[in-house]
Amino acid sequence: MKKVIIASLAVAFALAGTSCKSKKQQEEIAANQQAISKLQYEQSRQAEELKKLQDAQIDSIDGVAIKDIIQGQSYQIDQINKQLSKTRKDLYKHLNESGSLEGGAAQGGNFKLGSADLSNDAKNLLDKIAEDVKGDSNASIKIVGHTDNTGSEAINKSLSLKRAESAKAYLVKKGVNGSQITTEGAAASKPIVCNDDAASRAKNRRIEVSVTK
Repeated sequence: MKKVIIASLAVAFALAGTSCKSKKQQEEIAANQQAISKLQYEQSRQAEELKKLQDAQIDSIDGVAIKDIIQGQSYQIDQINKQLSKTRKDLYKHLNESGSLEGGAAQGGNFKLGSADLSNDAKNLLDKIAEDVKGDSNASIKIVGHTDNTGSEAINKSLSLKRAESAKAYLVKKGVNGSQITTEGAAASKPIVCNDDAASRAKNRRIEVSVTK
């Protein structure tokens, strides 16, 4: 089968498949992604425990002052955040080494923080895809939504899927058969750049579209 890749501006379009990655690189990437998921879960759990402690109407637990327990809990969360930062950087490094990183999206063409609304640049690119695959029953399209690392794993997973679904709905509106389109939400697990600042995080709020014919 022939695979077609369209890459420009607001949407980073990634070629389907991972043949360019070595087995070791794939394992490292998968391990990093799994570690990030576990750390984010633990981060969320610890945050819930901390809130319970802060809301508690008691002075101590088993003779230990609540303020000391809160201090210890806060330290644990801080350590998790540091580990998350390191693991994300390791993931970025492995993605870069494997050749998986696509060129960054243009400024202004990405999703706004917390939004699944398509930008005009994204719509223009989806128009080109629709024109290319409309009426072609052999074409299959995979849309993966992405977020930056702001927010919890659960929120980002839902938001990234909504972004992919927004792109699918737009393509269907333009005449593409919806049964040829699959969607997926990758949350913040596959950044194209490190989430070190606002500009970088904006680049990671994107969708990737793979077209296979």
